Amino acid sequence: ASERGVPLEYFTWERVVVDECHESLVTGSKQETNAEDFKQKERRGAREFLGVSQTDVKKRPLLASSGYWGLTGTPLLETEDRVTELANLMGGTYLTGASHHWRKEERESGRDLFLNQSEAIKSREYRCAAQESCHKYCALACQRNRAPPLIVEVERKVLEVCMTKEEGERFLAMAKAVNVDSFNTNPTQLGDKAGEMLGVSATSCSRHKALIDTIGSIQEREPETKIIVFAEKNFGGYASAIKAFETSDTKFCHVNEKDTIARQNDVISWFRHVDATDEDRARPRILLLSFEQAAGHNLQEACHDVIIFEPKYSGLDAVADASVEEQAVGRVLRQGQENDVTITRIVVKGPNGESCLDDWIVERNLNEETLAAATSNFD
Repeated sequence: ASERGVPLEYFTWERVVVDECHESLVTGSKQETNAEDFKQKERRGAREFLGVSQTDVKKRPLLASSGYWGLTGTPLLETEDRVTELANLMGGTYLTGASHHWRKEERESGRDLFLNQSEAIKSREYRCAAQESCHKYCALACQRNRAPPLIVEVERKVLEVCMTKEEGERFLAMAKAVNVDSFNTNPTQLGDKAGEMLGVSATSCSRHKALIDTIGSIQEREPETKIIVFAEKNFGGYASAIKAFETSDTKFCHVNEKDTIARQNDVISWFRHVDATDEDRARPRILLLSFEQAAGHNLQEACHDVIIFEPKYSGLDAVADASVEEQAVGRVLRQGQENDVTITRIVVKGPNGESCLDDWIVERNLNEETLAAATSNFD
C-alpha cells in the first residue's frame, strides 16, 4: 500500500464514473462471451474491481453513495448476456434468471473447467424473449446521449479494384481444396481455408496501389490534411498496408505495441490537434491504425479523411465486426467535427471484376439490421 498509495477501496465515494464501461462487460478482444478468449488481465481486473459478479451493491469493492455512472459508445446490446451484465453493473437486476447468470459468471472466471466445456443450448424463442426483456429494461434504466446531429456532410466512397491474374489463380487453387470453383464465395463456405484466402485478398498488389493512389488524391486536394487508415491484423492486412507505404516511400506513422505507452500516446497526439509549429508540420500526415486500436481516440479536430484498407472480419459475429468499423469511423465522425468527412473503402474483386470475399463482408457489415444492433440503435 505504501508503494502504490492508499487503496481506493478504503473510501466511500460520492460517485464512481466508469469510462468505456463496456470494456469490463465483454470478455474478450473480439467482444465475445467465450471464456477461452478472455485472456486480458486488465478486463478481468476491472470486472473484479467493479464487482460485476456481485449483485449486492453494498458488497462491491468500490462503494458509491450516489451511484455508479458508466459511459460507453459501444454497449453491444444485441444479446441477453451482454445486457444482463450491463444491468448487473447498474444495480443487480436478474433478467435471464439467477441460475443462468451465475453459471455464466463462473464460466467466465475460468475457474471451472467443466463449465467452460458445457453450455446448455437455449431455444430461439427463449433467446428472443430474453433479449426483448433486456432491451425494455435498458430503455428505462439507461440514459442515452441525445446529442444534436452533426452538421457536416459525410461522403462514403467505395473504391473497387481487381486482383492480379496471378493472385486470382492462387485464390482459385486454394478454393478448389474445399470444392469451391469461383471467386463469388464467402468465409463460411471456405471453412479452414478462409484465413488463407482472406490473406490473398488483404495483401493484393491492387489494394496497395489503391491505398497509395487514394492518399495521393486526398493530398493533392488538401496538402496539409491528416489521414487515418484502418487495417485488419488477423489476415495480414495491417502488415500489407505497412509494406505499401514502405515500398512507395510514403511517410506515415503507426502505433507499435512494442513501444512505450508514452511513445504510443505521442504518436496519437500528433493527429489530435491541428499543427501549431514547424515541427508539427514536418511530421507525417498519415496514421495507420489496426481495428483493435479503433476505440478511445478523439481525432475529429485535425482529421476528416478515413480510409478502410479492408473490411473488418473476425468470424461469424457480424454485429461485433460492424461495431468495430463504426468505432473506427467514429474517431473523426463525432461531435466537434467541423469539416465534411470522407470515408473511402477499398474493395478487391476477382481479376475480371468478379464479386469476391470483400463484397460479401462489406454487404454483411453494412446491413441495416446489423448496423442497428452494432450501434444499439433500435429506436
